[in-house]
Amino acid sequence: MRQTIIELELKLLSPEVRTSAEALQQLIHDEFLEIGATGVSFGKPEVLQRLPQARPPSFNVFDIHYRLLSADLAQLTYRASFKPINELEKRYSLRTSLWKLEGERWQMIYHQGTPCEAFF
Repeated sequence: MRQTIIELELKLLSPEVRTSAEALQQLIHDEFLEIGATGVSFGKPEVLQRLPQARPPSFNVFDIHYRLLSADLAQLTYRASFKPINELEKRYSLRTSLWKLEGERWQMIYHQGTPCEAFF
């Protein structure tokens, strides 16, 4: 289960998935909530509208930690760096995601990215 959740998280960071409304629809729970780095929160409708239109950055992920919180809820925490398109500097963040088992499929139900100091 650990490896499955990690693979799903990495898929959501990939340009192929981030630009596909169909893939996002499958991976993101209907009750999804994200608290963005700016402190603004948004749900699945905003993600489905915004991400496929955006030019996705390339993410580097470090120090992934997995916890099974219950039979149908798992948490990932990790550090990430990325360089937004049209920006000169990399950004660094501490991230956490909650994945919920919905029927036979794991879906992200919560995500938060908190800006942090550069770690490399």
